[in-house]
Amino acid sequence: MRVEQATPEQYEALIALGVARNRHLTGSDAGWQLMVPETWPGLVALQAVRGDGTTLGYGWITRGTHLPPGWAVEWLTVAEGAEGCGVGSALHRALSSRTPAGTTLMTSRVFDDEPRSLAVARHWGYEVEELSIESALPLVDLPEPLPPSGVALEACDDLRVPDQAAFDAMLRASQTNPEAVRGGRYVTAASLLSSSQGARSVGVLARVDGRPAAIAQGTVVGEDFFIAYTGVDPVHRGRGLALMVKMEIHRRAAAAGATLCLTENEEHNRGIRAVNAALGYEVRHGTYRLRRTLP
Repeated sequence: MRVEQATPEQYEALIALGVARNRHLTGSDAGWQLMVPETWPGLVALQAVRGDGTTLGYGWITRGTHLPPGWAVEWLTVAEGAEGCGVGSALHRALSSRTPAGTTLMTSRVFDDEPRSLAVARHWGYEVEELSIESALPLVDLPEPLPPSGVALEACDDLRVPDQAAFDAMLRASQTNPEAVRGGRYVTAASLLSSSQGARSVGVLARVDGRPAAIAQGTVVGEDFFIAYTGVDPVHRGRGLALMVKMEIHRRAAAAGATLCLTENEEHNRGIRAVNAALGYEVRHGTYRLRRTLP
């Protein structure tokens, strides 16, 4: 077995391997880092190859333009039938030797029905940060939101508005979710747009008496729509704004060609998970978000 650099011409085959091995992965999810290099500068993709040319696994390591300074991401997949043969360890060692300069925190993820993979990640020094729950909603027969007096919904795909300072203040104030408070994953308009590169951004802003009050934003990739963030300014909570912006963004994503909406929320984020349940989302699986501090 040898570990070698993967070429862009081989990426489609690697994505297919990832989808075949990880039943929760979509092609869009598996291919984002490989196919959207402008969002993942300096990406290094490696593959483990048997003597006869068979690919046994692959992995990549990279920074993300939407991630905090010093953060990097590692991911690897071992083909079914090649587990337990040292393929994952060989890829991990090779990727670790290519860690981007200045990295202080390495992140990764493992699906919650992969206990063996979680044990391996812990052996490599990763710790569980959170359990993120993915839910899905088919974008059919979508109800139309009916905002009450004083509430207006508007398209905000580029997250740019005339009162940008008020918008940015609302976005920051809305982040009382566990992912931000405990995990340090605060988002900005710039980071949300950065993570949308290579896809179509869709956003909906709710205004109360003319001022920014709630936001939902996501990206359409093929027929999938990924909601990246939904937030409501605490002073406007309890008025159903999260429900309304999500109802509207579903309709706008469907108009853009999406047939399925996907979103992820930390298991203890009961507020948004209750909104999702009310809208008809069904839980698909969980993902352990992992982190490893580097010296």
